[in-house]
Amino acid sequence: MKKIFLIPLAFSLSFCNCKKSVVENSKTTSIESVCPDNGICTVKIYKNKSLEVKTDDLGGIYYQMLDNTATSVIQYQYNKTVEEGLQDGQHREEILFEINSSTPLLNLKDKNLQEVKMLFGRHCFCKGQAGYFKVEEGSLSLENKNETTTFELDFKIHKVPQLFEKVKATVQ
Repeated sequence: MKKIFLIPLAFSLSFCNCKKSVVENSKTTSIESVCPDNGICTVKIYKNKSLEVKTDDLGGIYYQMLDNTATSVIQYQYNKTVEEGLQDGQHREEILFEINSSTPLLNLKDKNLQEVKMLFGRHCFCKGQAGYFKVEEGSLSLENKNETTTFELDFKIHKVPQLFEKVKATVQ
């Protein structure tokens, strides 16, 4: 009887989605700036990607990420923590910009921020105050070495309110 019980047990264990002993290559990120209250901040780098900034028929800005082996896109994002079941309570803000992968140092100010196609995105249920906006006021200092990118950004958007204005982060 015990042998009959062991066969189904062994069979079911063979399909177990147990943790494998394979170590994955994890990406290291670090955010030193203060994240706004009631939310989570993340930073990502999309290697071999570029930003194509477009304008729709109503004058709204949007982007597409395209493959490009010479550039990478950096995205810093704040997501407000929202109670489950609460409609129209979501709020997300992000900053996106494109860097040349071979550039070791970068220092840009004000209108020159558009050299990296910098965009600020605000996504919420806030009529007339959501969408993407070109960043044309602020400063960006960036160092790119040994597969690690460290940047410090201080920026201001006058068209809409923003929950964060300073970002200091490292991404790999």
